[in-house]
Amino acid sequence: MDKLFDAVDKVLFTDRPEAVPYNYRISYKVAQLCLILAKCCGRGGCSILKLHMIALALASEDDMKMLIDFANNIIYEYTLIRFDPAVNRAVNYALADRMFTQQANGLYRLTAKGKNFVREIDKDTDMMAREKNLLNRLSNKLTEAKIKDLMSTWRYANASNQ
Repeated sequence: MDKLFDAVDKVLFTDRPEAVPYNYRISYKVAQLCLILAKCCGRGGCSILKLHMIALALASEDDMKMLIDFANNIIYEYTLIRFDPAVNRAVNYALADRMFTQQANGLYRLTAKGKNFVREIDKDTDMMAREKNLLNRLSNKLTEAKIKDLMSTWRYANASNQ
């Protein structure tokens, strides 16, 4: 696996004997997060919450449709947010491997190495085709401002006068 991110001209996914679901494998998660940063985050970067929201939505077509509808103001309530430890591990791994970096404002951005990695994934039309299609449909429609408004709504809805 250490050679996965050193490859410049090809992307390698190594079969492992352990029965680990693909979506919990570090190589898949790092690739997924790099695609999210490349296809759904603007030049300003992407928050950890946005990474979690999109990674979770990628689990099913219905979840992604709901997120896209929320981003397009078709639905106004969105409650499907979970914090996946696999995302946090992949973020730490990608930071250590310099695939992306965390800016002073806390947002994450792809580095040149991460951008090259995404280009290699994009070259193979079959590799992560489902994820690429869904992320292209979402694009930059889910803004950090929209996520911030959602978080504010949750805070006020769950506040009580005790």
